[in-house]
Amino acid sequence: MWCSDRRGFLALCLAGLALAGCGFRPLYGEGSPAAGMRGQFMLETPDGQPGFDMREQLLARLGQPDQPRYRLRVALDLRSQGSALTQQDYTTRYDVTGVARYDVLPLGGGAPVFSGTVTSSTAYSAPEGDNSSAFASLVAARDAQVRLARTLADQIVMELAVTAGQRGQ
Repeated sequence: MWCSDRRGFLALCLAGLALAGCGFRPLYGEGSPAAGMRGQFMLETPDGQPGFDMREQLLARLGQPDQPRYRLRVALDLRSQGSALTQQDYTTRYDVTGVARYDVLPLGGGAPVFSGTVTSSTAYSAPEGDNSSAFASLVAARDAQVRLARTLADQIVMELAVTAGQRGQ
C-alpha cells in the first residue's frame, strides 16, 4: 500500500513539474492579473430580483469595491418559454434563457475597455393537477431565475478573470 501511495505522489509531482514547464499558471495564482481583480469594480446591475441576485453573486466573487478602477455595467434579459404540454394543453415545463451583456468602463469615464455577452439556460417544472399549487410553480420559477442570475454572474467573472491582463490589472 505504501509503495502505491508513493508512486501516486511521485506521479503528481511529475505532473506538476510538467505543467509548470509548459507555462501553466493558475488563473488566480499569486501575481496573476486575475488575482488583483478583487475590489476593483463598482457594480451597475439591473433593478428587480434577478438583478439583485446577480449583484449579490458578483459582489461575492469580485468583493466590495474598496479602491475601484472600473465600473461593471450589466444588462440582463431573461425569457421563459413553455416547453412541455399535457394532452389538456397545460404547460408543465418551462425553459428559461438568460443573456447578460456587460461593459467594463474606466471609473473616470470613457469608452469601454472590455465588453462581452454571456448566455445560459435552465428549466423548471410547473405541474398542473389536483395535487399541485400555483405557489409551488411560482417558487420553481423564482428558483430558476436565481440559478440563472448566479450562473451568468459567474460566467462574467470568469471572462473578466481570463481577460484581466488586457486591462493591465
